[in-house]
Order: sequence, then C-alpha cells, then structure tokens
Amino acid sequence: MLNFLSRLDAGFARLSRLLLIFLCLFLTGLMATAVFLRYVLDQAFPAIEEISILTGLWLYFISMVLVTRERGHLTGGIIELLNLSPKQRTFIKVFNDFIGLAVICFFGFYAAKYLLFVMKINRASTNLSWPTSLWVSAAVAGFALMTAYKMRDLFSHSNTYSQYDNKSLHSQDAVLKESR
Repeated sequence: MLNFLSRLDAGFARLSRLLLIFLCLFLTGLMATAVFLRYVLDQAFPAIEEISILTGLWLYFISMVLVTRERGHLTGGIIELLNLSPKQRTFIKVFNDFIGLAVICFFGFYAAKYLLFVMKINRASTNLSWPTSLWVSAAVAGFALMTAYKMRDLFSHSNTYSQYDNKSLHSQDAVLKESR
C-alpha cells in the first residue's frame, strides 16, 4: 500500500510540475495578447483579465502544494546554527509543522465556507459569466492538499533529510545522516 501511495505521490508531483509549466506559458500568452490588443490594436478584451486571474490562482495554489510537498519553504536555517540534540531538533520541527497545519486548516476552513456560500448564491464572473466557484475552488483544493502533506510531515520526522526536503537536485544527495 505504501508503495502504491509513493508512486501516486510521485505521479501527482510530475503532473503538478507539468501543469505549472503549462499554466506559466498560458499566463504569459494571455498577458502578451492583452498587451498587444490594448496597445497595438487599441482594443480591450476584459475576459482576458478574468482568465488571467483564474490561471494565476491555480498557478499559485498548485505551487503552494508543491512547495509544501517538498518542504521548500523559506527558512532561516537557525536550527542548523544551534547546537541542539536530535530530540530537540525533532521537537522544533514537529512544533513548526503543527503551527503550519493549524494555519493551513484555519484558512482552508474559511475558503471552504466561502466556496459553499458562492455555490449557494450561484455567483458568476462579470465578463465570462463563469461560476465564481472555479476561482474559489483553487484555494480549497490547494489548502486540502497542503493539509495532507503537512499531516505527512507531522509523522515523518527523523534526524535525517528525506527525499522530500528539496536540499539537492538529486534525491540520492538529499539524504544527510547526521553523526550520532
């Protein structure tokens, strides 16, 4: 079962990275088209604004999920500067993950609550008349997946870096076993 979940996770990561590349290129194309229409042809196409915001939101939340998966958040590295025991380092990492999980759940709860509200009133976008739930669902999906990865982090602490720690471009180099 764990092997299946690992393969599923790796496949999800590959799909997410490909989706990020596509969304970046698509957003770039949208912006280039908007600039060309506005400044060369002196025409405005307001729907591009809505599509670019929708693309940007999905791009943002998929990126957040990948950063959470790979533990690639910006950190100061203060723990490495202190002479702490392995037990103290693990405690600090668990505490940080618990706080992160609480924050993610807090914002995820209100994103889900807002999604239900938007779906209830059947709100639509101004220019395209698309359901606003497409925009809000990016946040709900992002927070839900981030919660899953933070839960994984809470139970996977050891005194070594894992393949998820984004310490190296090569996962075999990412494993750092501290001296005991």
